[in-house]
Amino acid sequence: MGKSYVSILLVFFMLVLHSMANGATFKGEIEGRYYNYAKAPLFSEQSDRQGQYSLATTLDYNDQINRNTDINVSIFGRYHPEADNAYQGDVRELKLSYYAAQLEISGGMLMERWGVLEAFSPVDILNPRDRIEDFQGDVKLGIPGGNLSWLLDDGRVDIWLLPYSREERLAEGKDRFRTSAFAVSDAAFEKGQNTLSSAMRISQMSASVEFSLSYYNGHARSPYFTPNLDGVGNVITLQSNYARIEQAGFELLWVRGQSLVKLESVYRSTAADDFTGLGIGLEREFPRIGSTRNALTLYGEYYYDGRKSGRSSPLTPFQNDIFLGLRLALNNLSSTEYELRFTHDLDYDSTFWELLAKTRIQRQWFIEVNLYQFVHVDNDPALKSFAADSRLAVNVTLGF
Repeated sequence: MGKSYVSILLVFFMLVLHSMANGATFKGEIEGRYYNYAKAPLFSEQSDRQGQYSLATTLDYNDQINRNTDINVSIFGRYHPEADNAYQGDVRELKLSYYAAQLEISGGMLMERWGVLEAFSPVDILNPRDRIEDFQGDVKLGIPGGNLSWLLDDGRVDIWLLPYSREERLAEGKDRFRTSAFAVSDAAFEKGQNTLSSAMRISQMSASVEFSLSYYNGHARSPYFTPNLDGVGNVITLQSNYARIEQAGFELLWVRGQSLVKLESVYRSTAADDFTGLGIGLEREFPRIGSTRNALTLYGEYYYDGRKSGRSSPLTPFQNDIFLGLRLALNNLSSTEYELRFTHDLDYDSTFWELLAKTRIQRQWFIEVNLYQFVHVDNDPALKSFAADSRLAVNVTLGF
């Protein structure tokens, strides 16, 4: 068991004991997950076990130290015997916050979320991703730093200083959802891993419109790869590289009755590549279907990304793509939901399907079934290594 995982468990139990002693807010969950892969893996090093399982735990802890000071902690750990590292864990957030009039000052391990779109948020840049826990990048790793917030009547101004850049957690060895057949060597950070990154974001809202402007200067949160060669020119490993970037972003959310119009746009500059990225979307909710309490939400999005292949920007599956989805909520005592998501690449004709069903089976027990299906991805540079990774996952979770 790795030292980092042991440290996380020790923090976990110390917080549990502290919450019992002083009445702080403590929530958590324990999850058992079963995976079933339809095909043998693409790469020989990957685990070829069709049926796999894992156990995970999450702790969320909140406490008010005094009138002006709060602490927020979120800790995650997973045991997966078929993974390259069976024990994985992270302190996703460990934030101490001080409030004074219209100012909020925070520091520690930070977790920030930007963006308004459903499938992918081009503007969301502060935290690196945990690609082992979720290959789509929806799960983030905490980032050390400080945050100063100025609270306005109808918005806020935020400034972040991030003195250390973390690597993404990438699938390797036995893991499924690997991006390459080659092992990945130690990461290289342009100008050094301890070079300061900074960001600023201005958010404003009215009765029907919310928008944000952001600027980031620092390391990219996803790497691009260059080959390491042996003496005769054969690739032996891949070097992961984190470039220094500048990124300006814009977000818009416009509420029109039961409809939402969404927009995200970025302009990113690196030493070797400048490009624009864009995502636009429309979401429509039908609060009641007929005489039932069922609610239906439909959404559609389009993504464009102008980065050049072979330059210092990582591959993205959202360079010319459409995303469609629907969510059916039964609004019953079991909180039952069904969701169907469809992403199609217009350049490579590749498709990714996701089907989700979840419900409460007891007061604190939940079950979730998730199906990933990759179709015609052999020619898609961003998805072709996942061609054999279509899977069914069943999660049973106990909340407490």
